[in-house]
Amino acid sequence: MDRKHIIWKHISEHRFPYVFGFALLSISCAMQLVIPMLLGTFTDQLERSELTYEHALTIAMWMALAGLGVAILRSSSRIYLFRLSRLLDMRIRNDLFKHWETLSTQYFKNRRVGDLMSHAISDVSVIREVTQSGVFQTMEAGVLISITVVTMATSIDPLLTLFTLLPLPLLSVLAYRFRQRIQKESANVQEAIGDLTSRVQEFVAGIRVVKAFVQEREQNQLFRKDNEHAVSMNRKLVRSNSMFGALSAAVVGISFLVSVVLGGIMVLRGRITLGDFVAFNSYLSLLMGPIENLGKVVNTMQRGKASENRLLAILNTRPDVADDSAADRSITAIAGDIEIRNLSFRYPEAHEATLSDISLNVPKGSSLAIVGRVGSGKSTLVHLLVRLYNPPKGTVFIDGRDIHEIPLQVLRANVGIVPQDQFLFSTTIKDNIGFDPKPYRDEEIEQAAKVAQVYDNIIEFPNQFQTALGERGISLSGGQRQRVSIARAIIKKPSILIFDDSLSAVDTETEDRILSGLNGVMEERTTIIIGHRISSVQAADQIVVLDEGAIVERGTHESLLERNGLYADLYHKQLLDEAVELHKHEWESEQPEQGEVRSATSGGKAG
Repeated sequence: MDRKHIIWKHISEHRFPYVFGFALLSISCAMQLVIPMLLGTFTDQLERSELTYEHALTIAMWMALAGLGVAILRSSSRIYLFRLSRLLDMRIRNDLFKHWETLSTQYFKNRRVGDLMSHAISDVSVIREVTQSGVFQTMEAGVLISITVVTMATSIDPLLTLFTLLPLPLLSVLAYRFRQRIQKESANVQEAIGDLTSRVQEFVAGIRVVKAFVQEREQNQLFRKDNEHAVSMNRKLVRSNSMFGALSAAVVGISFLVSVVLGGIMVLRGRITLGDFVAFNSYLSLLMGPIENLGKVVNTMQRGKASENRLLAILNTRPDVADDSAADRSITAIAGDIEIRNLSFRYPEAHEATLSDISLNVPKGSSLAIVGRVGSGKSTLVHLLVRLYNPPKGTVFIDGRDIHEIPLQVLRANVGIVPQDQFLFSTTIKDNIGFDPKPYRDEEIEQAAKVAQVYDNIIEFPNQFQTALGERGISLSGGQRQRVSIARAIIKKPSILIFDDSLSAVDTETEDRILSGLNGVMEERTTIIIGHRISSVQAADQIVVLDEGAIVERGTHESLLERNGLYADLYHKQLLDEAVELHKHEWESEQPEQGEVRSATSGGKAG
């Protein structure tokens, strides 16, 4: 789609269908002129007492035929032209969604879901309205006004036509004066709709937190505030539209007044006949509808311009992460040998570096574990490995090639990542595990679920793998979502496996089973594990400890414990926490039930 124009690009590409629709509409407009002409003839014959039953019947028949022809042709042209607007509607949404898929995560990080939904629904609907009613009414007004004015001037009286139409150019002045005002207020309405949609989306996503903290009243007040703001913005737009419509109607009323006064004088002086007067006012009545519609078209066009600008701002946004001239299209697969050289990285909105002077070497088929405190840069490092953000050139290499040389599609197709948020789609469990362009057999999906230790949970559901999940997989527990995410990553059989704190929501027993099942999967695959639990990372070939974006320790589990540094502190703290939790559990299990305490107490008193 043209990145400068949307509406006119569409009309230009479909110019021949639009010409055909315009031809149908032009014939319809021409046929409308037959009725005023027949009314004038009828009036003149009636005034001269020349009207016979046969003449009246003939005139009525021709008027009926003209009306039927106008109805058929006008409806056909509307259907034809409106169908073209629906094609644009579908095309914009497809292009918009496709373009969103190319944009980087940074773009979505800085925008609300409600605003994006407003673009895809409300703005696109306004654009459709422009190419639907706007184009149709503009065509109709242009044709009908032109042929009607010519007919009025040539068949009745040019002077009467001139004076009657003299006030109408004021409509252009009004349209110009209201243009920027309506465009600005229309943009405000769209933004208010985005705020309202974001509020609803946020409420639905956080409904459990809202109820847990008894925030229903506060959320209702916030929604009411956004709702009132949206209503206020719409009222301003309606007020401007109404004012423009009222002033336009006043201008049209002046034209009618001139027609009645001046036309009446001409009839009395014998310059035109009574039939001409009736026909002239009938012609003028035909003009009033299209002329008033021009005012609506101006409003629609200005709203469309505001929406088009908003959509173009998206479509003209270039992705921060994309294949550039350095990409080598001959690369179709990667083996998994990773090298990082003096990597430093800062997020666009951050003032300080998130990672500083990171150097690593992860040979193909080996495993790397990354541990550290919250905010130390662990997830950032793996995000750079799959280019969710762009690392500086010359810092990250895979198979000896700069990561910028590897096409994005190839890179991400050969990396299986289990992210922290364990996002699942609101489809079946089977579709979530097999979320890949490549189709998978049921046996492969079941095997991946078994390795991820979620198979037994799935078969307990009534529909098993065909169980439909709620939004974001809300119908599963946190641990089940994590394990489905693990199954989704390993079924790809990628060259590089990345687990970003993927076992935090499962108990230690399940964690041991998952790690045991992953041993076979991790063979001959480069594996990176980010974890807070030392138990999930201690078997890695090498372990690095991040602190404030820098590597402060590296080695194996045993060597790091011997250093007695940050890794050892984390390890001993976790051992202490586990011991306290175990002691608490044993103490609770030894306590008698409340009923048993009562029985013992009652027994003692009775004795």
